[in-house]
Amino acid sequence: MMENIFGKKDETIGEKFKQILRGGDKEPIEKKVILAHYKVKGSISRIDGYIGRLEQRDKELFQTIIDSLIKRDDRRAKMYAREVAEIRKISKQLLTVRYALEQVALKLETFLVFGGAISDLKQIVGIMREAVNITKPLAPDVWIDLQYALKELETSLTAGLAGFAAELDVGLDTEAKKVLEEAKLAAEQSIKERYAELPKLLGEEVKDEAKATT
Repeated sequence: MMENIFGKKDETIGEKFKQILRGGDKEPIEKKVILAHYKVKGSISRIDGYIGRLEQRDKELFQTIIDSLIKRDDRRAKMYAREVAEIRKISKQLLTVRYALEQVALKLETFLVFGGAISDLKQIVGIMREAVNITKPLAPDVWIDLQYALKELETSLTAGLAGFAAELDVGLDTEAKKVLEEAKLAAEQSIKERYAELPKLLGEEVKDEAKATT
């Protein structure tokens, strides 16, 4: 327990979770939200692992590019530059999901600790669906966990609101779009900070090739 500014005891997030799982609260919806929260936090950790491995691979390939340019082997440098560009593209997608999931986890914690309307979970479902779509081809284990979390949240919504099932097919609401857009911007900035910039001419050639194939 923690004391708030009024001298009253506030439950920590961990204490609140334990109380719900022990059955202290009657709402089965809260238990589903806890399970979803657990999977979301686990997914964030798994994504961190993926990003760490991608960063290491990027460093190795980047050094190969530099060595190839020193040896004037432009063909080899360009080949590895394409691979680096692909790694950074995947990293950006995973970072976008990671930052979005951080917001999801925070919103779920707020819902559990401070209470909230079941309809508040709707925007979280929208964000989760986007995360599921992005991770499916990139990180299957993360995708499985997020699928599980999403189903728990969707079940909570349909159980908590009569006739809500029909609304689950509606697109992202304004707040969910805002969260995802902010996550994309944060990912772009993180990529700039994490990865060394490719030699200018080489980087431009790779970008032009990528545009030509889209």
